[in-house]
Amino acid sequence: MQPGSSAERVESDPGRRPSRLRRWIGWSMVVVLVASIVTWYTTRDTLPDTIRISTALEGGLYHRFATFLAPYVVERTGSHVELTPSLGSVENRERLLAGEAELAILQTGSVSVDGLVALAPLYPEIVLVVVRRDSGIERPAQLEGRRVAIGPLGSGMRVNADKLLRHYRLEADWLESSDAYFAQLAEDPTLDAAVVTTGVFNPDLRRLLGSGEFTLLPIADAEALSILHPFFERVEIPRGLFSERPAVPAAPIETVATTAFLAARRGASDRLVTRTLDALYENDLRSRIPTLLTRGEAADWSLVPMHSAARSYHNPYEGIDLVAAMMESVAAGKELLFALGAGLYLLWDRARRSRERRREAELRTQKDALEELLARTVRIERAQMDVVDLDRLEGYLDEVTRVKLEALEELTHDDLRGDRMFLIFLTQCANLIRKLQSKIEMNSQRVR
Repeated sequence: MQPGSSAERVESDPGRRPSRLRRWIGWSMVVVLVASIVTWYTTRDTLPDTIRISTALEGGLYHRFATFLAPYVVERTGSHVELTPSLGSVENRERLLAGEAELAILQTGSVSVDGLVALAPLYPEIVLVVVRRDSGIERPAQLEGRRVAIGPLGSGMRVNADKLLRHYRLEADWLESSDAYFAQLAEDPTLDAAVVTTGVFNPDLRRLLGSGEFTLLPIADAEALSILHPFFERVEIPRGLFSERPAVPAAPIETVATTAFLAARRGASDRLVTRTLDALYENDLRSRIPTLLTRGEAADWSLVPMHSAARSYHNPYEGIDLVAAMMESVAAGKELLFALGAGLYLLWDRARRSRERRREAELRTQKDALEELLARTVRIERAQMDVVDLDRLEGYLDEVTRVKLEALEELTHDDLRGDRMFLIFLTQCANLIRKLQSKIEMNSQRVR
C-alpha cells in the first residue's frame, strides 16, 4: 500500500474514533433508559384489581366490620373488594401467608405474626364465659364435666378459651363440643356454656345474651391472667352492657380482653396500606362500631409490628426514618447532615409550637385583663350618671384616663390590638372622657 493512499487515510483519521465512541455511548444510554423504564414498570407500587379480606364466620363481628369497611376501601382504591368468610384468626393468617388474601382481621396473641404486619388495631375483644342461667355454674372451675363450646378449630376464640381453661387446670379433651361456635347454645340445649372472645357489638353475642336465658361468669383471676399472658389486659364489664331486662351482666364483673387488628403480609403495597387506612379513619365507621379505636390510640399501640407505611400514617414523623433508610447508600457524612437537618427541623417545629402556645396563653390573659378594664369603665359610667359635684367628676375623669393608659401600656398583643373588643373599649373610654369633660365644663359655668 502506497503512503498517502485512501485506505491509510481512513485508518489514521482520528475523527473516526470519536464518532464510533459517541455512537456506543448513545446506545448505552438507550439501553440504560429502557432498563430503567422496565424496572420501574415491573416494580412500581400498584393496587390489586381485587382486594380480598379474610374475615370469620358471617354472623360474627369480624365479618360485620369488614362489611362496613368494604365500601370505603372500594371508594379509596377503585378496586373490587371481596369478603371471604373463615373459621377465624388461624385460618386468616394462613390465607395471608399463602397469598389468598390481601387483608385479614386477626386477634392479638392468638396466632404467630411471623411474616405478617399490622395496619391498625381495631377494637377490644373481651373474653366471656357464657352459661345457662339454670346451669348452676357460678365460677369457671365448675365447667369441669360440662359440655362447653370453645370455638371452631382455626379461630382465635378457641386459642383464648384454651388459655383460660388451662389456667383453671381444665383440659379441653373432655369437651364433647369443643369445635362448636358459641351461638349454637341457642339451638343445642345439651350445651351448658361457651368461652367466647369477641367485641361487645358482635350481633350473635348480643342476640344470645338478649334472650334472657344466659348470663356471664366473672373471671376473678383477671389480673393474674393479664400478667401471665402479655396480650391480655384486665377489664371490667359494666352492669347491663349486653341486656337490661334481665340485666346481663347483673353486676359489674371482671374479665380480660385482647385486641382485634387489621393485618397484611410483610411487604404489602404501601398504596394498599395507606388507602385502606384512609378508608378506616376518614369516614363514619365509629358511629357503627363505637368501640373502634381512634387514629390517635392506634399510634400508641405496639403489640404487633406495624407495616412501615402504617407507622408513617399513624406517626407522620416516621417519614424521616423512611427517608433515612433510603439514603443508606449515601456517604456517612451526608447521612449525618440529613440527621442533623431532621433534628433541627423537629427542634424548630417544637419551638414554634411552644411559642404559639405561649402567645395563645398571653392573648387569653390579656383578653381577661381587657374584660376587667372594660368592666371598670362601665362602673365609672354608671357612677357618674347623677353626679354634679366637680371634684367627683374630675376624679372619675382621672380614673377613666388611668384605665385607658393602663390598657395602652399593658395590653400589647398584636392580635388583641386588632380585636373588636379592644376597639369597643377605646371607644367607650373616649366617649366617657368626652362626657365627663362636658359635664365638668357645664357645671363649672353654672358655679361661676
